[in-house]
Amino acid sequence: MTPAHQPEALKLAERAYALVQTNPLGARNLAEEALAMARAQRDPTARAAALHALGWAQADLGDPRALRTMRAAMRTAERNQDDDRAARVRRNVARHMAYRGDPVGAVREIESARAGLRGVDLARSEVFRVVVYHLADRTAEALPASERALTALRRRGDTVWEARLSFNRGVVLAEIGDHTAARKELERARVLYSSLGYDVAAAEASIELGLLPSLAGDPLRSLVELEAIDTASLSDFMICWLHLNRAEALLRLRLLPEARADLARFEEVLARSGHRDNKARLDAARLALAAGDPDTATTIAAGARRSFAARHQPAFAAAAQLVVLAADVSRGAVTSSAIRSGLAAAVELAERGWTFDALRGRLLVARAAALNGSISILRRELEALRPLERRGTVIDRVELRHVEALLLLHDGDPARAERRLRAGLDLLESYRAALGSFEIRATTGVFGVDLARTGLSIALGSRDPARILAWAERLRASALRFPGVRPPADRQLRTAQAELRALSRRIREAEGRGRPVAALLGRQAALEETIRTRSRLVRSDASSRTTTPRVPEVVERLGGRVLVEYIELDGRHHALTLAQGTLRVHDLGQVTVSDDLEWLRFALRRLARGGLEGTTRTTTLANALDAAASIDQKLLAPLRDVTGTAPLVIVPTGPLHAVPWGALPSLRGRAVTVAPSLSTWLDLAQRPKQRRRTAALVAGPGLRHARAEIRGVSELVPGATVLTGEEATVEATLAALDGASLAHVACHGRFRSDSPLFSSLELADGPLTALDIQGLRRAPDLLVLSACDVALSERHPGDELLGLSAALLASGTRTIVASVVPVPDAAARRLMLAFHERLAAGSSPAAALAQAQAGLRADRSALAGFLCLGAG
Repeated sequence: MTPAHQPEALKLAERAYALVQTNPLGARNLAEEALAMARAQRDPTARAAALHALGWAQADLGDPRALRTMRAAMRTAERNQDDDRAARVRRNVARHMAYRGDPVGAVREIESARAGLRGVDLARSEVFRVVVYHLADRTAEALPASERALTALRRRGDTVWEARLSFNRGVVLAEIGDHTAARKELERARVLYSSLGYDVAAAEASIELGLLPSLAGDPLRSLVELEAIDTASLSDFMICWLHLNRAEALLRLRLLPEARADLARFEEVLARSGHRDNKARLDAARLALAAGDPDTATTIAAGARRSFAARHQPAFAAAAQLVVLAADVSRGAVTSSAIRSGLAAAVELAERGWTFDALRGRLLVARAAALNGSISILRRELEALRPLERRGTVIDRVELRHVEALLLLHDGDPARAERRLRAGLDLLESYRAALGSFEIRATTGVFGVDLARTGLSIALGSRDPARILAWAERLRASALRFPGVRPPADRQLRTAQAELRALSRRIREAEGRGRPVAALLGRQAALEETIRTRSRLVRSDASSRTTTPRVPEVVERLGGRVLVEYIELDGRHHALTLAQGTLRVHDLGQVTVSDDLEWLRFALRRLARGGLEGTTRTTTLANALDAAASIDQKLLAPLRDVTGTAPLVIVPTGPLHAVPWGALPSLRGRAVTVAPSLSTWLDLAQRPKQRRRTAALVAGPGLRHARAEIRGVSELVPGATVLTGEEATVEATLAALDGASLAHVACHGRFRSDSPLFSSLELADGPLTALDIQGLRRAPDLLVLSACDVALSERHPGDELLGLSAALLASGTRTIVASVVPVPDAAARRLMLAFHERLAAGSSPAAALAQAQAGLRADRSALAGFLCLGAG
């Protein structure tokens, strides 16, 4: 080993250290090269430097060997009596220990490191110390010193370390709820990193900045900012934090399947790295709670709380305790001890500077106190929550109005309670209107469900039918009240949609030939994620387009029809009827139709598949008839004196949205219109029809009777645009549907419960999805879908519906004729021809469908799944 060779290994190690934040993978490779050279030359100084750089690079790449490497660097420096190097390595060790779940040990390490540092290196140590102290729940102790260090670094022109300290301060400030200060620090870090050419570090700052709008109450903006980040140069470990921030935003928008997927990706990468992140477990608990699983939420959060407590992290333990209390509230069973524990947790958060989390904790305590009947606690907490009115998010203020209403109810003032509840729902409605995306409007409706159910409970207690109707309407399908917003004019979105159609066709062909499709399905999932994300990035300045319907207005529009609107509250069903100008409320009691409905749908599916003979077919048909009669007896028989034999407008609730109403004995041959809400029905019924009579008739591939069906319909609808075979592409079909007064599509349909807006109609070049429908300038007035299942919708809290038919109604289609169960092809063709004959003779769509179903006696049960949705 010659002196000439020694500086070369050390120089290579220092280059690797400087490269970590720009290119951690390249830094790792360079550090390994320097380490090999230092070992060969038996140079302990270069070896310590190379191990230091390698350990940091491994940490940034999520390599579980990072801590071992850094400890080796520290031991090598100490043996070489290089105390300065050992102290600098110890800083990295401390931060890594804190992230691996040992904050107490990390504090010891960082203080030991600082004891051996002077001057600029002491200031630089605050980059590590502020994170370590935050994870040890001692944030307030570290922030002032880090601010002084930031000033010192800026004065020295130490731009790299100034950027690092600004970044870490921003992350910590965001965590404790000081979003304004966090944005200032993170923006400064991003600008400084960009000026240095540290693009990877600048992207990391962008990832943290992308979380801030969500924390401040604007999760859609978070999705927009996170989507704009170029991940090409980022390591998997860094991308996993992007997934965590996306999961946070998605969770706040109640887009639960995608939030769950992002959280799973985060945890997968984190597990490979050897990190034990209890905060991720907290996010998993919150996700379980949002998904309606309080038991799982309690189990996960309680485990995280114990782990936080064992590691002396009281603020994080307090946050976990509040998740446990939230799970108790969701179950409707809260003990006095749980309230005391929740209050202690909120106080703990406040004392440690977590201002917003503390306020939200006290709001939760107030809600729990109202549920438990601890009115003195409720009053005291509401008084302490005044700052939330000024500084909280919209969702915070909505929940605050709910809790205020609960106190007013206890004080015997239901009128003022109703006003507070309406004020909360109005706030939420303004927030949802600005979101733009129909899907997000539907999923965020959950935030108003408890308010509307409380209002409905007050109204039912009054026995005033008009008040009951008003609150029932606030509870259901409110996303359909907003004007539709077309998806953004986005080239990347259009490209992804076109690729998805081509890919779907390739999958269909490969499956037909028995070839493997796993790789194609993987690409399909990636494309769907891109399309979902980009289609949501739209804002709106719209307001709600309807108010609660006025009874005289509804009476005028109903004409000779009778309204039946079903309501469910705490397991008890009621029905509102409006007949001959009189609005009545009927108590149906503890009605359970789920088993009958499951049997009915099962039997109808078996009959639609065909191939049943003799006793099997007779038994299946008898089962269908028995289940239908049972549902009829529970839902319609108690109303028979009011409804008589008049045509009906039915507004279902809960699982009743999937009822094939035409199968019920008292509704056979009777015109029935099904609507998501009375508000939606009235809005669609009042909407002017197309002045110009145009028609579009489309036959998709693979459906044996589709072409014959379209040929037959075309003879009844002269002058229609007809698309069959290879002409029936998605683009051509959308062009024909746009602005049509009548459209008829005969094809295979697919309802996607996992992703309702990808429910689709199968056309020559691939699927036409609900998202495609939203791009129409004007949806067709009347759309007939001779396809299976496409009248189904995924139901979210508050009877918010997502699916192809819901997207069509949101886009302005007045009436849809479609099925909620599979239907046999040949029988469907006969039904459609009979329907169009009666439609051409002047019948309304609802009447034409009922007459056509009644006229085909042999196929009546198999075709009972067809419904008339919308205006009728």
